[in-house]
Amino acid sequence: MSEAPLEQKDAAQVAVRREPPLHFMMGTAERHSRSDCGVVIREEMFKGHLSLRGDPASELFRSGVAEVLGVELPVTPGTCIANGGTSVFWLGPTEWLVLVDDGTQAEVEDRLRQTLTGHFAVVDISGGQTLLRLSGNAVAMVLKKSSVYDFHPSRFTEGRCVQTTFAKASALVCKTADDSFNLVIRRSFSDYLFRWIVDAASEYGIDVESGSKSHSGHDK
Repeated sequence: MSEAPLEQKDAAQVAVRREPPLHFMMGTAERHSRSDCGVVIREEMFKGHLSLRGDPASELFRSGVAEVLGVELPVTPGTCIANGGTSVFWLGPTEWLVLVDDGTQAEVEDRLRQTLTGHFAVVDISGGQTLLRLSGNAVAMVLKKSSVYDFHPSRFTEGRCVQTTFAKASALVCKTADDSFNLVIRRSFSDYLFRWIVDAASEYGIDVESGSKSHSGHDK
């Protein structure tokens, strides 16, 4: 039996379909939404996620990170610094999470490896995480339902972040300049956590945004 020759294709010729973890969520959320929403949920799709480790006491490490990212390395526990599409979250004494614009993570990782010296590590973990943004006048109530952590605005201010339990799962939560909250979660928990947030926020009304589209309606 003869075999047909295999067609060779380079990367530019291959079409790849990319779907965010919550690509299915529009149909689910529309049944729960209403126009006078108190909570807006938005998935920031396809952000680049990099795990960075190094010695914050090293001036060369800190300056190298700042040179590549355009963001100073946060060294105060539980803080986040952002500039444009790049955000750096303090996770531990020698560990940070770096979020960059989609499609730039490989370049950023390569530049960090070329710039930094000594003991450090940088790993692309984009495939394992996603980012949800919660906003609206009832977000505080949803956070109270979902976590034991105290997110009161008197102590959890802009630029603060914390790794904590969230709806029996885990999340990295950060307060942003516009009083919304970013939740970095594992992709494997995204379905469960989205459904939890929809249920917790249903009494306040929900709007779900994805990309440039907004999906809202009335409870049925």
